[in-house]
Amino acid sequence: MLIDTLLEHERAYNNLLKEISDEKAKQDFIDHADVATATPLLESLIKAKVMQLPAFELMLKINKDEAIEFLKEWYLSLDLSDHAKDPVSDLDIILCDVKDILGENEFNKLLNCEEFLPKNKKNKRVKEAIRFALEDD
Repeated sequence: MLIDTLLEHERAYNNLLKEISDEKAKQDFIDHADVATATPLLESLIKAKVMQLPAFELMLKINKDEAIEFLKEWYLSLDLSDHAKDPVSDLDIILCDVKDILGENEFNKLLNCEEFLPKNKKNKRVKEAIRFALEDD
């Protein structure tokens, strides 16, 4: 019945929230996750905007290349000025994660990649997100 499915969803959501916030659980995930299975599951959370920031952080830690490709595909290569899902709202934290986890060199490569649309680089909110990440220490 639908009520059973809703209750199961609520339990799963609450368990996910608890584990994705727990440092020990996250480290265990990073150390032991099957990357081929975990990456699409994390992408799914990000696309659904369900705990997308911790999901992206985990994806950066277990599969850096896929995380960067996902960022380019879902954020930098889309026209962010007129996007229905407003991905810019989290871009500041995402860029900070790239800089903090992968380092300044990878962060700068991302900012200068060909997928990063020039119109996005001129977008006020994108510029603010970049500035935020640059100032974050």
